[in-house]
Amino acid sequence: MGTLEPLSNLCSLTTLELQDCGEDLECQGLQSLLTTGGQLNKLEIMGSPRFFADWDPNPKRALEDAEGGEEQQTQLVSSTLRELMTDDIAGVLAAPVCRFLSSSLTKLQLLRNWCGGMERFSKEQEDALQLLSSLQELKFWNFKDLQQLPAGLRNLTSLKILSVNCCPPILSLPNDALPDSLEKLYVRYNCTQELKQQCRGWREPSLKS
Repeated sequence: MGTLEPLSNLCSLTTLELQDCGEDLECQGLQSLLTTGGQLNKLEIMGSPRFFADWDPNPKRALEDAEGGEEQQTQLVSSTLRELMTDDIAGVLAAPVCRFLSSSLTKLQLLRNWCGGMERFSKEQEDALQLLSSLQELKFWNFKDLQQLPAGLRNLTSLKILSVNCCPPILSLPNDALPDSLEKLYVRYNCTQELKQQCRGWREPSLKS
């Protein structure tokens, strides 16, 4: 199965978990599960590193009008997805995807499964993450080379829970601080003492590390 097209008619599906389906699996067919009568609200996609690659749920198209051709945005569609777990970091943290998920997604878990080579988030990925205006819970798992958390977390004004797990190189919280909405900050499992110590002074007694 190279796409999700064979599943696209399962309009009552609410949860979908895909594990180790390989790099050839792409998300075509997913949109029909998230819009136009679909009910999918929880998705876990692991082991398909190009699942979201180049996906634009709201593409632009050329529309002719009385004054000539002009590129305009088609009618925007929104998503039903509330929870997402994925290790396709590059694919999901793209502006078209995050814009599509912005009004629905409340929980995002990003995992690397100890794959190396990612020391920091790109500016484009940081900007895309900030589009998730409904996000209430954000988790980072198993980033063995990540040097710092993404900048701009302060702009996630609905965020209530932030978790950092098994990210040993990270020494501190972002320089631009955390959102005022944050209620719980968890730092667990193979994180540095420097980070844990900084977090203990963040907002006691609500902090649990």
